[in-house]
Order: sequence, then structure tokens, then C-alpha cells
Amino acid sequence: MNTDYNYLIGFINTEIYNHKTIPDYWGTEENNHNESLIFNYALDLDIVNQDWFDERLKYTNVELLEELLTKLNK
Repeated sequence: MNTDYNYLIGFINTEIYNHKTIPDYWGTEENNHNESLIFNYALDLDIVNQDWFDERLKYTNVELLEELLTKLNK
């Protein structure tokens, strides 16, 4: 696994942790910024494509991050 993937995995884990441990974290400026970086990074590295996101429109933020993490760990 390359360094970019390891960085992304760590970043996703941190974001999931923040969601689960910090009340009212969802929707904060930090949350929005971090998730935008994560999702754009995953697209830029061709880990997923826009169709992958479109198929998961009803997922919560945490569910989407967990699915992305599962995909990275395959």
C-alpha cells in the first residue's frame, strides 16, 4: 500500500473518530473542509469515481467514510 493510501486511511479514521466523539462536530467548518479533502483526494487517486458517490447519496457522512475506508483496505 502506498503512502497516499496510508495518509488517506489515517485521515478517514480521524474524521470518523471526530464524528463519534465530538458532539455537534457534523456540519462544522472543520468537518466540511476535512470531508471535502478526503472525497476529492479519493477521486484524484482514482480510488472511487463520481458514480460510486452517486450510488451512496442516502448514506450518512460516517457511513460514507466507513465505506471508503473498507474500499481502501481491500
